[in-house]
Amino acid sequence: MKRPLLVILLAAVVGLGGIVAWTAVSRDREYRRLIAAGDAALAGDQAFQAIEAFSGAIALNHDSMLAYLRRGETYRRLGDLKAALRDLRRASELDPTATRPLERLGDVLAAQERHARAAERYEAYVRIDDRSPRVLYKLGLARFQAGEAKAAVPALRQAVRLDDRFSEAWYLLGLCLQDQRQTNDAAFAFQRAAQVAPGFAEPREALAALYRRIGTRSGDKVYDTVAAQEVGRLVRRELLA
Repeated sequence: MKRPLLVILLAAVVGLGGIVAWTAVSRDREYRRLIAAGDAALAGDQAFQAIEAFSGAIALNHDSMLAYLRRGETYRRLGDLKAALRDLRRASELDPTATRPLERLGDVLAAQERHARAAERYEAYVRIDDRSPRVLYKLGLARFQAGEAKAAVPALRQAVRLDDRFSEAWYLLGLCLQDQRQTNDAAFAFQRAAQVAPGFAEPREALAALYRRIGTRSGDKVYDTVAAQEVGRLVRRELLA
C-alpha cells in the first residue's frame, strides 16, 4: 500500500473516532440536560413537561435507572398507577440495590390495594437498609392491611426503636398487638402514641376502648391514669429491649 493512501486511511480512522467520541459526549450532555429539565418541571408542578423530558432522557439512554425512576414518580403523581408501576419496575431491574425504586413500587402497589405485594417491596428495601423508620412503618402497615397483623409487629417494633416519637407507628403497633390479644403491650403502645402526639385522637380512643373492655374506667384523660402508667412500667422494658 502506498504511503499517502495509508496516511489518508489513518486520518479517516482518527477522524471517525473523534466523531464517535464527540457524539457520545453530546448525547451525555443532552441526557443530563433533559434530566435537569424534568426535575425543574416537577418543581414547577408541570408534570406533563416532566414526563416529556424524562422520556427524552430514556430515548438517549435506555439503561438509565434515574430517568425511569423519575418518570415513574411523575406518573404516580398524576395518578397513572399502571404507567408508574411499569417504569418503577424497570428502574428496580436496572439497579436492584437501589432502595428508592423499591419504596416507590411499594407505594404504588399499596395505592392499588395490593397490600401483600406492597409488603414484598418494602421488605426488599429493608433487606438492603433496615434503618428507615418510615419504610419500616410502611412495611408494617402493608402487612396489617393484608391481614397479617402478627407479621407486622417486628417491623413496627423496629420503627419505634429507631424513632421513639413516631406516633403513627406506636398506634399501629398497638392495633397489631391488640389483634394478637397482647393487651398490656397494646395499652402501652396506644399510651405512647398519645403522649408524643397529643393532637392524635385515635390512640386515646383506642386506649379508652381497650380499658373499657378490660373493666378499667378513668375518665377523659385515660392515657394518664395510674392504670396506664402501671401498664407502661410493666411493658416498657420488653417493648424497647
